[in-house]
Amino acid sequence: MIYETHLAATEAAFWPMDSIAWDNIDREAARAEGSIHQALHDAALIEGYLPVYAARLLQLLWEDVDATAVFSMELFEGLRHYTMLRRYLDLVGFRSATDVDASLAVARGRARSAEYSAERIGEHLTHFMGSELFASYFFLRIAEQSREPVLQSLLRRMSADERRHATAAAAVLEQRVRRDGSIAAQVRAAANAFQHYGSDVVHVPVGEANDFEALAAFNRKVRDILASPT
Repeated sequence: MIYETHLAATEAAFWPMDSIAWDNIDREAARAEGSIHQALHDAALIEGYLPVYAARLLQLLWEDVDATAVFSMELFEGLRHYTMLRRYLDLVGFRSATDVDASLAVARGRARSAEYSAERIGEHLTHFMGSELFASYFFLRIAEQSREPVLQSLLRRMSADERRHATAAAAVLEQRVRRDGSIAAQVRAAANAFQHYGSDVVHVPVGEANDFEALAAFNRKVRDILASPT
């Protein structure tokens, strides 16, 4: 089971919420980073949208024990990321936790009519895998831009989590391509017309425009998936 491999990776990488030195936030540095905080607010809404988004995919993947197990881990960690970002934004005075929760409810409401089809599962999984990978680079780039040390530490940890999520999602997708070679065409088409799942709810923030490293990493993931034997 690929689930066991990724469960072990998740357990090994786990970091508790109280491992972040919240009391050490440099508030003077934070005051100058309003644009970063806005980007993180939108990223938090994407993380908080995951329970609604993942529920749709889980309904399409009900027969795949590995896939549903992997998504359950990523769902748990996505909500941890939402909670971490929500707390940080509250502590630096950008948005109160109550305000972020209210924004999330509104954002989720914008996606109520979104529909996902079982016949396009390869497309959906490709978009999810890419979204997690690009999220990893987003958090890394914002960490590089910030001058606030607590945020730098938090975002680097989150970036590592997202890269691990992308690896797990790629494993799920590769497994399905092996079972059904016809899905490869969906993967290829979805990669060429990539859409971040977060675009269901917000204008997806970007850490670095035309991030060559991130794009190259995505292309490698897709290439490896398509190269898997069927």
